[in-house]
Amino acid sequence: MNEENPAWRTYVEQYSIEVPEERVQSEIEYFTAQLRHCLRYDTLTGGSPHPFPGLELAEKQDEIREAAYFEAKSALVLKELLEKHPVTVTPEELAKAAEAMAARQNTSIELIRRFFGEDLSGLDRDIKERKVIEWACQQEIAE
Repeated sequence: MNEENPAWRTYVEQYSIEVPEERVQSEIEYFTAQLRHCLRYDTLTGGSPHPFPGLELAEKQDEIREAAYFEAKSALVLKELLEKHPVTVTPEELAKAAEAMAARQNTSIELIRRFFGEDLSGLDRDIKERKVIEWACQQEIAE
């Protein structure tokens, strides 16, 4: 969910919500595993050698913790906003999103329908989340 939208990042940072340490730790474990995998892949594919991946990971702990905290908080903020500000998604919006996805992935709309369901209901949550994020980015923090 790492949104590159600076307005969303600012909104999440300013939003008042408790972030349980367990959620942050879970994200830290995920980010650490991802980074460890990237280091191994880089070495195996002829990229930069990483003879001491543990040391590299240790050097990035502050960066990992910061990213993990943001991801954990962002998910909680999004969940709360979806509860406070329910949004609807029309069949037209689902079709438009499916068409855009098919174009981005150079595939057919039929394959997208097979994956997300004939009615494209599998895209519903993604569109709701995007709508709430767009809404939040236009708001002043008053929580």
